[in-house]
Amino acid sequence: MRRNHTLLGILTAVAVCSTMLPVASFAAAGQKFTVTNGDNQHTGNSEGYSYEIWLDNNPGASGSMTLGKGGAFDTEWSAEVSNGNFLARRGMTFDISKKASEYDNITLDYAAEYSASQKGNSRLCVYGWFRNGANGDKVAEYYIIEDWVNWCPKPEGASKTVTIDGAEYEIFTIDHYGPTIKGGGNETFPQLFSIRKSKRTSGTITVSDHFKAWDAAGLPIYNLTEVALNVEGWESSGRANVSKLEMEVGGTPKPTEAPKPTEPPTEPASGYYMNEDFESGKGDWSARGDGNVVVTPSNGVLNVTGRSDNWHGACTTLSTNTYIPGNAYSFSVMVNPAAADTAKLTLQYKDASGKENYDTVAEQTAAAGAWTQLANTSYTIPAGASDMVLYVELDGKTTNFSIDNAAIATKGTVIAASGEFAAKSSKGDVNSDGEVNIMDIIALQKHMLGVRTDINGDNADMNDDNAIDVFDLNLLKYAVVHPTTAPVQAKPETETQAPTQAVAERKAGYYYNTQDASKIDTSKPMVAFAFDDGPISGADANNVKRIQDAVSNAGGHATFFYWGERIAGNEQEIKRAQSLGFEIANHTWTHTDLRTLDANGIKNEIGKCADKLKEITGQEDFLVRPPFLGVDEKVQQNCGAALVNCGIDSGDWDKATTQDIINKFMGAAQNGTLNGQVLLMHENYDTTATAVEYLCQELPKMGYQIVSVGEMFKAKGIDMKYGNVYNNAP
Repeated sequence: MRRNHTLLGILTAVAVCSTMLPVASFAAAGQKFTVTNGDNQHTGNSEGYSYEIWLDNNPGASGSMTLGKGGAFDTEWSAEVSNGNFLARRGMTFDISKKASEYDNITLDYAAEYSASQKGNSRLCVYGWFRNGANGDKVAEYYIIEDWVNWCPKPEGASKTVTIDGAEYEIFTIDHYGPTIKGGGNETFPQLFSIRKSKRTSGTITVSDHFKAWDAAGLPIYNLTEVALNVEGWESSGRANVSKLEMEVGGTPKPTEAPKPTEPPTEPASGYYMNEDFESGKGDWSARGDGNVVVTPSNGVLNVTGRSDNWHGACTTLSTNTYIPGNAYSFSVMVNPAAADTAKLTLQYKDASGKENYDTVAEQTAAAGAWTQLANTSYTIPAGASDMVLYVELDGKTTNFSIDNAAIATKGTVIAASGEFAAKSSKGDVNSDGEVNIMDIIALQKHMLGVRTDINGDNADMNDDNAIDVFDLNLLKYAVVHPTTAPVQAKPETETQAPTQAVAERKAGYYYNTQDASKIDTSKPMVAFAFDDGPISGADANNVKRIQDAVSNAGGHATFFYWGERIAGNEQEIKRAQSLGFEIANHTWTHTDLRTLDANGIKNEIGKCADKLKEITGQEDFLVRPPFLGVDEKVQQNCGAALVNCGIDSGDWDKATTQDIINKFMGAAQNGTLNGQVLLMHENYDTTATAVEYLCQELPKMGYQIVSVGEMFKAKGIDMKYGNVYNNAP
């Protein structure tokens, strides 16, 4: 908290400096300004909008701002240093002659691509000051925060929720001690906040409505000095490309909605007003509350993570021009929670009096990892409803979930949970425990390897061909890794046709590679992500989840080399990695340099860890990454495994920054040397997790496939021999 108050104080000082500068210069669109230690501020006007870029004088920090047409701008910053502080903003100044709440229509329409590192914090907001006249002694600083990364101000006392522009904002004030726009030293003054409950990076902000809401709530409102769209970063790095920024002051207020017709508009020929399958992206759906919304390209579902309250989830707005209050429609959405929970499809709306209401459209108890339909074939939108938001929520405040096939159709339409969501009785529940998960894969693998195991034959026969074989195992793996069950695949007509991806044949002296490489395109570049030193607990455990989620959401896989002594109490991390299709591998028991041990010591280090991993996963064989990449002839002769070092080392263990890691791997991707390489990273660093989140977005855009070590070598037809050391797959 102390650090964040320091951020606000520094930004206050920036505003002070701005007011004391001489007449600002004028600049043309396309002009770029940079800030570094010693050259830390540029201000002026361009295209009718003011601009400012500022950086605290801290060695190692830098930033830039390129002006666009109108109020647009593109800004980048790198301030991951102690007290690193950056801002870039554009907007309009006011003459301090009129109380802010007396303005009838100040709107700001913007669109931004905004991202920042998880280190430090950052925000996208509207910013300015109030003052009771040009020489008045009362001042207040204000923020309308639209989006943020890692931290956001919280009320220290009472707060109130208001609805503006169809969204909920929490409004409050806190007292702050620091410099002000008056100059002359520090003093205590109020800061006013509107925090948007469902974050966004584009839309229209009716700024004057926030002023009126603050005034009505008794918050200190004085005369207006400035309205600006502001990008701030504290001890962080990031980028914001504000491609659109248009402000309107006064003029004609937005028209009130015309009276609603008594009959709905012409029904669509298909009978569906909405039929979103997320195959092409998020559509009109976005995050609600603290939830993060990402579409998994491999199976076209919308995933919601990072929730901190039951109403956080995924939402879409409903226009009263299409969905007429007083009329009934058929609603349906498929939901798949990570843990058993009560799922709801809810409509938020304002009634005729302006009161906020929340109406349950459909509700069901949903099993963990299974698709459940929320449906209502005749839900009537309340008469007089406006500002409608349809959203999916869970009773559990932090449960991750996925949704798919969100549909709204004409009243009475039965939207069947068909095709990929069709009920398949208990298919996949091989061990008959009521769930389909990694334990079913283990049971089926053991059965197929001849290990005496009690299985349910009907449930194991995934494609109903009256045989239990590798085709059933592949379908089961897909169903567990991807929440959406794969369509049933037919068995080849002849037994002589080789399966595309069978359980690996056990070959003496070679890695028993059971990784599924059937979906890898060998004509495209690929890179193997490999992480050491897990599993971990405590504060760093979130970095592991971030890494796993980033890779999985990108449709990829990775290899995790586990340190035996760290496994006890952290088994769930390994099980989660395996359930996501990641490759489980061996990093020895005590993380000792194997070159310092005798033959028995080497065998014990590797064998003890392998036994523990086998107990957890049911896996028969494991790749080994020697600690410190330490390999000699003695290690090769006694390891009893294929050895994996690396083609490119991230250097995260040697204090490489997030930007260092990104630069190294992206540079290799751009010059083509990344293809076929095994990467060395560690799962316990925040810098690595942030870099992986970036790489998982950018590498697929360049055509790269993110794969596990085993997948890459299998796809390239390379058998990995015991004792050999592998750095890449040519």
